[in-house]
Amino acid sequence: MAVQRSRKPRRAGGYVRISDDPFEEEKGVTRQTEDVQALATQLGWTVSKIYPENDTSAYRKKRIRLPNGRSVWRVIRPEFRQMLKDYEDGLIDGIIVYDLDRLARQPRDLEDLIDLVDHFKRPVSGVTGSLDLMTENGKAMARVLVAMANKSSADTGRRVARERLQRAHDGRGLPPNRPFGWQEDRVTLEPQEAAALRAAILAFINGESWSSAARIIIDSGIAPAGNKRWHLKSIKRMMTAPRVAGIASYSGDLHPSTAPDDDANDETENAPGDTESSEGPPPTPKALALRDAEGSYIQGKWEAVVTVEEWESLIAEMERRHEGLEFTSQGTRKYLLSGLLRCARPRTDGTICNHRMVGISLKASKRNKARTVYKCSSPANGGCGNSQRDMVKLDQLIEDLLFLHLEEDQPPESQRLPEPQQESADAAKLRDVQNRLSMMRTGMREGTTSPESFFAVVPGLEAQEKKLLASVSKARRAQADREQRSKAPDQVRAEWEDATIPGKRALLGQYLQAIIVYPSQTRGRAAFDHATIVPVWKQNTR
Repeated sequence: MAVQRSRKPRRAGGYVRISDDPFEEEKGVTRQTEDVQALATQLGWTVSKIYPENDTSAYRKKRIRLPNGRSVWRVIRPEFRQMLKDYEDGLIDGIIVYDLDRLARQPRDLEDLIDLVDHFKRPVSGVTGSLDLMTENGKAMARVLVAMANKSSADTGRRVARERLQRAHDGRGLPPNRPFGWQEDRVTLEPQEAAALRAAILAFINGESWSSAARIIIDSGIAPAGNKRWHLKSIKRMMTAPRVAGIASYSGDLHPSTAPDDDANDETENAPGDTESSEGPPPTPKALALRDAEGSYIQGKWEAVVTVEEWESLIAEMERRHEGLEFTSQGTRKYLLSGLLRCARPRTDGTICNHRMVGISLKASKRNKARTVYKCSSPANGGCGNSQRDMVKLDQLIEDLLFLHLEEDQPPESQRLPEPQQESADAAKLRDVQNRLSMMRTGMREGTTSPESFFAVVPGLEAQEKKLLASVSKARRAQADREQRSKAPDQVRAEWEDATIPGKRALLGQYLQAIIVYPSQTRGRAAFDHATIVPVWKQNTR
């Protein structure tokens, strides 16, 4: 082992690292620390500080945004970087590592250390073998070994990723740690957890916001499967995961939306969704769901929380809200009629305001008590700022008008249930396009379709598929609306009484296009002017 002969380090640093320690037992770094201390005693060095990195990859990169907006990809190792800083600042005067592959698996990291050694001439030694960064031959050997370790990491990552993909295709893709909703065997549902998860999913489909749906799980009093407390993002990810519908999924290195990131010597399988994407947004739930050559979902070997149709409705509802295609409860959880009310007050130029009215809270004054009202936005925000209605009275009026409308527009009992829906033309086209895509992909895989033909045809088919999926999803939502509107008033009343504000807003959205608020004919504290409130009902609502 090459050691600087002029003086022995008295403030050396020791670097120890383990790639994978899911239970954080730190046994590996503890053993390495003991060996580092033993070598220091043998060499006559004094170790003043240990830099431990437990459960930390030296290979996996993450995307970092620079101040100028550009991106770089770097391995994140805080203790390693702190050691280099202390070496440069003179806080340590040498380094002992357990092994070169514990020190670096990316050539860039090794070069950063070599640059410092070239300048400051402080020694670096290794426990398991010769490590000499003070000579050109030693540096060349270190570079070769790190390059080989880097390739080993890439090979291992590719091998593990392929095994994970095969497991997913075989329907064995649930994560190694017990997911919420399933028992320890990861096949059988845990009744209480599965019931809470299903209730949250159905609540979102029926109009509840993400936070309201998540509250169902949180208020159940059931602890998370792997964390100490609940987070909205983790609940949202849990609800939309294909596994809740019994669908196999994959998000690892062979997924087109992710990049290789597995560490080297530890061939451990990470849970789907735990990989760190090196760039771009994470794959959507639809992209994670695996399909066979015929385009059908690959079913996992575990019990499902919801049906495939219910999961697809959940994803469609999520996409619809994200795209802002229709009036929903999203972003307006607090007040019942925000966004539905339209101001009909004439402007000074003779046009109608037609701006949305939203709920606000008014503070108490000497003349008035604190209260909530619906008010048209100020001119700076596109409204007239002059229309205002008492929230409590208007909410009650619209509720009364809704059920009066349902009673008056109630169809005969024989017509109350919707006709069985026949397959639409778009659904037939979608099936045809998916069949053609399946044939092209199978032909490409088996070598019967040339790459030229594949890439000439498939992009166009995929664009058609996306367009038709949106159309079929819209038709399904319309059918769901018809089924909702076919319900008897008593059924709707029961749903209304049990619903939260977002749920009630969703029910209103089934029947109402808008509510027009004309200028009031009364002034001051006179009685509420009911005649100026005109609901606009959707056509054929029953």
